[in-house]
Amino acid sequence: MHVRSVAPAVIFVFCLAGCDAREDAGGAPETGPWTVELGEELLELKRRDQAMREGMSAERLQDSAYMARLSRTDSALSLRLMELVERHGWPTGEVVGDSAVEAAFLVVQHSPFSEWQQAMLPEVERSAEAGTLPGQDFALLFDRVRMRLGESQRYGTQLSPSGDTLVLLPLENPDSVDVWRAEVGLPPLDEYLDMVQEAYGAPVRRR
Repeated sequence: MHVRSVAPAVIFVFCLAGCDAREDAGGAPETGPWTVELGEELLELKRRDQAMREGMSAERLQDSAYMARLSRTDSALSLRLMELVERHGWPTGEVVGDSAVEAAFLVVQHSPFSEWQQAMLPEVERSAEAGTLPGQDFALLFDRVRMRLGESQRYGTQLSPSGDTLVLLPLENPDSVDVWRAEVGLPPLDEYLDMVQEAYGAPVRRR
């Protein structure tokens, strides 16, 4: 299972109430296997996802107009990926390449549709077990699903803005979190929180 550098830009819990899912998700191809061209479309979904998050900061998370735009974009990207997965199944690195599978993961991770996230978690886990995705990706989505179910996170990847501070959400077992993080290629929690604080220029605190 390969490991990539930690990306603090994907750790935050976005509370996107009233998400608008009506935006047109685009036309869908016929049912069939994944193709290289469809893999390119996944990369375009990632480009749009990341463009909306460029310059992310703690202040932007308090900007209701920005968060509404982000919600609409995440909804549209999710709906398009839902169509693709329904017609072609979860993408595989053998056909579309690992980068395109990573792009699909990002759309799922940022999706406002919690039930769909939960349904996609086993697919992300299988991709991580196959080495197509890093274990860190599975940890991020696992914690996100746990959070949305009202349960404690396992890997300590999820923080939530509270004023000008970023707050670590409750942990399943603080004594075991660094062991679990090491298993999926994440650095120790204290090191990770220091990285987040530096990246976002905002204080980080545990509960």
